[in-house]
Amino acid sequence: MKRILLLAGLVWLTAGLAQAADRPSESDMFGGSPDTPAVKTDKADSTGDANAIASQLASTGTSKEETLQIGGTLSSEVDAYIQSGVPLTQNVVSNPNVLFLYLDSKLENDNRVFGKIRAFYDPTGVSSGNPTSASYTNPYGFGNGSSDNLTVNLQELRVSANIGHQVFFNIGRQKVKYGAAKFFNPTDFLNPQPFNFFLPTDERTGVDMIKMQIPSGSSNFYAAGVAGNPTTGSIPGGYFRGELPYSQIANIIGAGEISLSAWLPKNQSGRIGYDISQQVDDFDIYVEGAATQTPNAWQDATSAGFTWTGRYADRETNTISLNGEYFQAGAAAEYGILAINLGGPGGLNDINFIVTNLMDLIGNSGLSRLDIVCQFTDRITGRVYGAAPWGSASGTFYLPGQIAQSGMRLDVNF
Repeated sequence: MKRILLLAGLVWLTAGLAQAADRPSESDMFGGSPDTPAVKTDKADSTGDANAIASQLASTGTSKEETLQIGGTLSSEVDAYIQSGVPLTQNVVSNPNVLFLYLDSKLENDNRVFGKIRAFYDPTGVSSGNPTSASYTNPYGFGNGSSDNLTVNLQELRVSANIGHQVFFNIGRQKVKYGAAKFFNPTDFLNPQPFNFFLPTDERTGVDMIKMQIPSGSSNFYAAGVAGNPTTGSIPGGYFRGELPYSQIANIIGAGEISLSAWLPKNQSGRIGYDISQQVDDFDIYVEGAATQTPNAWQDATSAGFTWTGRYADRETNTISLNGEYFQAGAAAEYGILAINLGGPGGLNDINFIVTNLMDLIGNSGLSRLDIVCQFTDRITGRVYGAAPWGSASGTFYLPGQIAQSGMRLDVNF
């Protein structure tokens, strides 16, 4: 831990801060949802009225598609939990189905209204419908199997506004995820539970808060007041964050960014955190850490890792990327993870192979998973996967009697 903090200090002290940058993009200003597809909902036809409307909108410098978008994503998944000593036809099978619907209204002067709901349905009742990281082999948790587990909840409902494009506000329920780490985020203070990285998108319910962002050159400063929600487990409090980019050093160490954050929850100990992302040659290296003070001592958590991407053949899809990460939370948890993403092998330009190896360094166990992802069209993605635990049977990733898991999933954006 001391070595990681020393490295963080050296990078910050030796790097020169960038002096100027353009105004941040709309997604940066408003925190746009990464899983929201860019879908046009108003289809132009060949009638004269449609052409007249299009001409009128063009004269005002905007378009109808940019003003209002309505769309969503439908995902259907089948999971099979393979038990030891159980015939294959008698193993447990679940069928989680998730529907996202969103409405995005862009108003004048870069103001915005955004809402999104999530509906979950599993006719088997095996999965509970709540995205969780309690079991990486079952990201939706286990239900009791006594009902079809139909649930509908509000994911986001927010209004975005600005003062002279200098100060930006998000008011309402909104998605937030801070931190430089790819898998485990110690500084993700605002979400009640960690993100399960085996899900294609973040399906956690948003946080109810008022967030203010003040850009300053290439830096960004945030302050937020969190209302709290007993249903989701969100705790009221205040949050502060600063993001400070710096320019490259010589020709070896590229540009990077350091962020400092603080979380002051009501009636609980506060937390402080930092994260650093740094380009070194072809590698993106990051360190993220957080600490909180208890009556007896300070407790800390740290993630450190790297990302490397290269091309192994001539096609643009022939890429290979490596992601490695180490995570520790005091004496409670110590994980290592190595993921390999191979794109377009053997001329299969629309297919990616992803191998993820998750290791519990304390419990001497692990979980290995292979995902084969196929991009059928710009809007339709499918995947099949297989996963199996290994090592000590009492380890974190073993479920009672389970020896493997497999399944398939289809995601359709509309």
